[in-house]
Order: sequence, then C-alpha cells, then structure tokens
Amino acid sequence: MWHRRPACAREAPIRFFILTLFIFPLLTATAQIDSRPDTIARIVGYSMTRGGASEFLETITDRIGPRITGSKESRATADLILKALKDAGFSNPHFEEYQFAPGWQKGTTTGEILSPIRRSLLVGTYGWVPGTQGPIEVPVVDLGSIESGHPEIPPQVRGAAVLVDLKSNALGTTYVAARYHVSQALAKAGAAAMMIISDKPDRMLYTSAFLFYPRGALPVLSIPNEDGTLLRRLAAKGEVKIRLDVPNSFDDRPQTERNVIADIEGADPSKMVLLTAHFDSWDAAQGANDNAVGVAVVLEAGRILKSLGIKPRHTIRLVFFSGEEQDDLGSNAYVRQHKSELDNVWAVINTDHGAQSPFGLVLYGRDDLKSATEKVLKPLAPLGGGQAVMDAAFDSDEEAFMVVGVPAFSIAVEDADYNFRHHTIIDTYERIEPRMVGLQTAIMAVAGYSFAEADQPPGRRLSSSEVHELLKKTGLEQLYELDYPNKKPY
Repeated sequence: MWHRRPACAREAPIRFFILTLFIFPLLTATAQIDSRPDTIARIVGYSMTRGGASEFLETITDRIGPRITGSKESRATADLILKALKDAGFSNPHFEEYQFAPGWQKGTTTGEILSPIRRSLLVGTYGWVPGTQGPIEVPVVDLGSIESGHPEIPPQVRGAAVLVDLKSNALGTTYVAARYHVSQALAKAGAAAMMIISDKPDRMLYTSAFLFYPRGALPVLSIPNEDGTLLRRLAAKGEVKIRLDVPNSFDDRPQTERNVIADIEGADPSKMVLLTAHFDSWDAAQGANDNAVGVAVVLEAGRILKSLGIKPRHTIRLVFFSGEEQDDLGSNAYVRQHKSELDNVWAVINTDHGAQSPFGLVLYGRDDLKSATEKVLKPLAPLGGGQAVMDAAFDSDEEAFMVVGVPAFSIAVEDADYNFRHHTIIDTYERIEPRMVGLQTAIMAVAGYSFAEADQPPGRRLSSSEVHELLKKTGLEQLYELDYPNKKPY
C-alpha cells in the first residue's frame, strides 16, 4: 500500500475469552436481522479458531519474504497462492498475466559525509527512481519544510543533493502529490538527488513508488530524521559535501506479472462479489502487514466458505493482485481484462490496511452504499465490526474499481502502530497479532457472503459523470489527474 488512511475513532476493541461460548450466541441472536445467522456464526467461529490465515501468513513471510513486483519472489508467491487454492478444493484457480514496463532493480545505496566531517550516512532509495550512475560527490542544500507541492526552488539546488522535509506520515493523499511535484521541480532545476527526511522513529527509512512509477525524474532517497537533522545543523554553519552511490537500473523490455483468481460459483454466476488483496511488497523486511496479511485473510475467507460447502446466490471471486505498490498494476490490468463484466460486479472488498483492530468497512464516499452495508455489517456488531465509514482516499487496489464506478469497499481498521511499520524494516511476522487476523477474516468472509446472498447489489455502478463528481466531492480529483495523466479509465 502506498498511502492511506481513514481516521475514525471507535471504542476500544472487545476482549475475547472463550470464543465458542460468547461469539456464537451473540451472532445467533441476530436472527431477526439476518435469515442466515447459523451460517454466519459458523463462518465467524471458523475464522477465529482455525488459524489458517496466520499459518499461511507465516509461510509467505518466512519462506518467501519480500516480494517486489517483477521479482522471482513475486512469482513464487503467485505459485504458492495457486497451490493453496487447489489444495482447498477450488476447481478453477488460475493465473491471469499482464505486461508492464519498465522493470527496475536496485543495489545497495550508500552515503557518506565528506566535509566538514567524515561520517557515514544511512540512506535508502525510493522505488522506480533512477540511480546516480556511479558514486557522486555533491553539496547539500536544505530546502526546508515543505507545506505544499510548489515551493520556490533556489538556483543553488543545481548539482546538489537537496534535503526536503515534507512534514507528513507519508500516507496522505496531499503528501504523495506534493512529493511528486517537488521531485519534478528539482529535476527540472538540475538537482543531483532529492533526500526526503523520514518521519519514522528510531532511524528507520521509508520507501514507495507511487507517482514515481514508471520512472522517477531523479534519484529520490529516504534519509532518517537523525541523519537529516545532522546535515541541517552542519549546513547552517557552512558548506557540506556528501558522497552518494545509488545503483538503480531500469529494464525497458516488457515485463510479465500475474494475478491469481479463483471462484466460488454462485447459483446465478452472472453476478459476483470480489474479495481482493495484493501480494507484492517492498524489500526492507517481510511485507507482513503490507500486505501478506491481506492475502492470508482473503485466502482463508475463501477456504472457510469452501469448507462449509456454501453455494452462494451469486459468485464470490477471490482475486490476488500483483503490482499494487507501483501503480495498482494488477488491479488495473484486471479491470481492463474484465471490462465486460464490470456492470455485474456487485461489490469489491479489498484489504490492505494491516492487521490492526477492524471496525467495519470503508465506503469511499459512496453515501448510496451505506444502508445496504449497515445491514450486512449488523451481525458483526458484537465483534466491533459494524461501522460503515464514509471516508475516501486512494488507498490501494480498490481505487481501480472506484474510478470506473464499481461499488468499492475495504476493511476499516484502527491505525495503531501501522504508520511506524509501513514500508519499513520492522514489517515482520512476529508483530502481527493472530486475533486481529481472525477478526479481519471474519469480516471479509461474512461481508462477502452476505453481499453475494443479497437480492440486490448494495448500489449501482456509477456513470462517468457521477465518478467525476464523487472524486470532486471526496477531494481526490487532483490526485486522480496525476495518477491518470493520459487516458482516463472512466
């Protein structure tokens, strides 16, 4: 995931003691609301007690690890997901290939202060940005704190490594647009590199490729706050020179990636509900929270529905995307390849917010979806999962469906420490709480099943003009124009 997230307060999460004694009766008590309380109770019970999602999460993170788009690890993950689907009894799991360009590789980025002192610098590259074509020795210019994406660029940046403090947690819609605009301005002014001061604690670095893909305008680096403020103190007293070596390279040949798809066919297979997650990640750590846990949740939700012998009224499709971290490559490829089906997609439920405490579904500004969504979520209220959240952002793969008018949702979660771990060296398996994984599996499976069992979709597909108005209303129009600079999807 590149950036997020809805901020919504809720009561502290319910503490669970003996699941079979407390969850089942609470859910069965919703019989007057839902005609399938026993099925929902069984789905929740399996989600909370089987441990299948946590087990699969461990396999991805420990056996494969980081999964950059286009890498052998990404390919191995697609193979692993396909095998798990076949082992669960799905009769039709398959790959859908798409091409993208360019490919990108990185080496070990290094930095060193040369004067007025000699000291190593901790630096790391952003994704899909160029390298320095060998070591370079350059002065440092401090651009200061940036409040918008259009600062005044002084002539001294030419040939310099430019320190930039964007004053953000690197997740906001405004932030990513500002980051892009500043990088373009610095490249035009002849800067040698852009060094973004990381907001992560404990000298941690950050990375992303959003709006840099397919090719950034100049080398863009993350530098810890501690190293960045040292350079600032030195620069306030005189000239500072550093050495940078950023061995990044592009491969302009078409690259092949794959999505993984499987169906639980409904009695009426012409309509469907999609449960989705992306499996690519960055390589600072294991990509556990972003987004191996989402993959495990969707897979286990599907396996539970399959093991219970559920045949829904409409088809439930599991889709595992690659290429989300670059520019929603997999989900956009899916939308192109399945264009003729989009009118029949009743809902897309994505998960890419990490294994924090879930409290419902995000509706991305679609007021018309609220009534049906609240009905679907009501049986989950005893678990704290009953809220319909109206916030909107370009969070993840749901964007590809949102901009073509398809009803798009994602699991809403508490922020907790997600922002500290996001795209950093501490996004690892042992930091994931299994109980939260179980809760998210329950919400994904119950919501998907309930939407697929409904008589009507939660809302209709929006027209092009309605999508445009939605983007304006939610404040996403500017970012949309940057993300889709040429042909518009709607």
